[in-house]
Amino acid sequence: MQHTDNKNDLSISVVTAAWNMEDLVGETIRSVLDQKAPGDQYVFIDGASTDRTAEIARSFGDRIDVMISEPDDGQYHAIQKGFEHATGDILAWINADDILMPWTFKVVREVFSRFPQVDWITGSPGFLSDSGQLTRVHTKLPAYPRRFIANGWFQKEHGAYLQQESMFWRRSLWEKTGGLDISYSLAADFDLWTRFAQHADLVPVDVPLAAFRERPGLQRSSSAEDRYQAEVEAICKDKPAPSAIWTWVAGKGLAARSATRLVISAKAPAIAYDRRDRVWKMTTRRRSLSRVSFGSMLDEYQMLRSG
Repeated sequence: MQHTDNKNDLSISVVTAAWNMEDLVGETIRSVLDQKAPGDQYVFIDGASTDRTAEIARSFGDRIDVMISEPDDGQYHAIQKGFEHATGDILAWINADDILMPWTFKVVREVFSRFPQVDWITGSPGFLSDSGQLTRVHTKLPAYPRRFIANGWFQKEHGAYLQQESMFWRRSLWEKTGGLDISYSLAADFDLWTRFAQHADLVPVDVPLAAFRERPGLQRSSSAEDRYQAEVEAICKDKPAPSAIWTWVAGKGLAARSATRLVISAKAPAIAYDRRDRVWKMTTRRRSLSRVSFGSMLDEYQMLRSG
């Protein structure tokens, strides 16, 4: 199947790269396959798992359009390999322990069809417990200034990291940037966002599109945090730094960082559902960087302190 130029019939390709994820991968696969429409595509790349991961994927038969199981050079090499087989107009990847929401393909297709000027979107960040319960969703529409993303300011100490599993983008944007730089073993997605932002706004959509499964100590984002941060610093080495005041406040801890994100703002687009007209509409106004309200921030801070 070749990708189409008909904006009202956009196809979606999703890639999953997996290695030894037998306990969770079935849920991830189902979250994609249960909403595929004709013309959509699912690409599954297994890194020669030593458990039942590949067996579980194969059990879905030809509902998985491309299934490859072979040794690779790590997660990003596998994802890049998967995109070499992708045929869709809209692209994304979902890790083998995360899930897409049941309505995601419908929302993504409608948003990209309705707004041809939009090349890159993200949903409201959602989070799962390790047992698969949806534990929270950040529902405040934030600003994602292109300059901030391109400069690498959306990272832990400043704008907070961008949620990869909620990202969808047009094939044309992927082709402009050349895809992932697989010389980065942990922060290739962070690097990709900085390059996407050189060409397009990241537009938030006011609904969760995916959920990240929090498994502290088991995921590379937590178990290799120091190495991840070293790659982030290498990516940002020649980029403009955030203001000295922002950096100083960021060093004062989580509460200070969260408060700063509430007060830093920019004029930015966002897409929300108009319940009267029953269509997605775009609004552009000044918004803060924060993805949570002041009240939600206080609640979370109190729970962290009481724990």
